[in-house]
Amino acid sequence: MTTDQKNLRKITREQKPLIHCITNPISIHDCANIILATGGRPIMAEHPAEVAEITEQAQALALNLGNITDARMEAMPRSLEVAARLSLPVMLDLVGTACSELRYTFAKKLMDLHMPSLLKGNMSELLAMSGQSAHAIGIDAGKEDALTDANRAHLQELFQEQAAKWNTTILITGKEDMVVSAKQCNFINRGTPAMSEITGTGCMLGMICATYLAVADPFTAAYTAATEFGIAGEKAEKISSGPGSFQTELFDQFYIN
Repeated sequence: MTTDQKNLRKITREQKPLIHCITNPISIHDCANIILATGGRPIMAEHPAEVAEITEQAQALALNLGNITDARMEAMPRSLEVAARLSLPVMLDLVGTACSELRYTFAKKLMDLHMPSLLKGNMSELLAMSGQSAHAIGIDAGKEDALTDANRAHLQELFQEQAAKWNTTILITGKEDMVVSAKQCNFINRGTPAMSEITGTGCMLGMICATYLAVADPFTAAYTAATEFGIAGEKAEKISSGPGSFQTELFDQFYIN
């Protein structure tokens, strides 16, 4: 971890930003806890009648399209409009947009309403949102879409063009992560396959990003989040004996990182 990254965690814990999360029930408990471990304060309000009021009090907004429902599809645009008006940073996790026309169309609607500061998704999801062919398997990226040495330069060029077009930063997760803006692209080779063997690690990474967005620019927030969480996964795997203990150690190792 660099000095800047250590300072980012320190600043976050000092400021304790309130992060408004509209996310799925599958990982909502873990998402709230990982925000606390990062140094923020989570609020998981999703009722359409109150989300605007909640967002007004927050320092960042996190939207996750996993397990989408009518209520959250009504709530998210309301919160996003408030975030736009108040210039609050927004993280949009594009869960399932490569396998569901409903989510793809809804994500486009949100992006047209107000472009989030950070778009997060796996390679299939970001390819789909970019109008490219994608081969998702449910909410997981297809093997055909994997980042390789052969396609690395092409994908970097593609997503830097998209970042410029969308005026945002992109975090593309996978065995090797990409953080992309119009002017820069960094690759992150951290983490472990064990992180894909428990539910919610992708959602948690998005929430770490959203927490750091409250105190840092989007590129720094995404790069720091992906690096720290990947390192925590590597450490947790070494001292755990299975998915149950791995999940516990993942929280602990991230917290003390």
